[in-house]
Amino acid sequence: MEMYFLRHAEAEEQRPGKGDAERRLTAKGVEQSNAVAKWAAEHKVDAKIVVTSPLVRARQTAEPVAVALRVPLVEDERLSGGRLTISALIGIIADQDDPEAIMLVGHEPDFSEIIGELTGGRVAMKKAALALVRCDRVADLCGELVWLTTAGGRK
Repeated sequence: MEMYFLRHAEAEEQRPGKGDAERRLTAKGVEQSNAVAKWAAEHKVDAKIVVTSPLVRARQTAEPVAVALRVPLVEDERLSGGRLTISALIGIIADQDDPEAIMLVGHEPDFSEIIGELTGGRVAMKKAALALVRCDRVADLCGELVWLTTAGGRK
């Protein structure tokens, strides 16, 4: 199975009276998400579905990518930050009928930690970073980090 992990792009600071979940992308963040979408399409990223955190900044990052890849976009609370465990990841994948390739859009430190658990390595998922982890069975924690790129950058 192929799992693409996309951290949300740059978001505005939290404003008084507004919750963290409502933070929107900055102009730079919109550029980053569009660059990731373009890069993913040009490099033939083969995700069959994009599953995103419901937080605004993640959803805004995921939307252009799903459009560029011409795949469905769904939300999952387990990607909201602070909730992603191996068990939750297995559940997300199962809930999407175990696709061959899935893209997850979410937050830090969840993604760096889960990629570390899957691969035994250490990564730092910067804003708008996209990583591909290949793994036969998620529960076996035997993943391989195939590549990691930043917004519109090179593999």
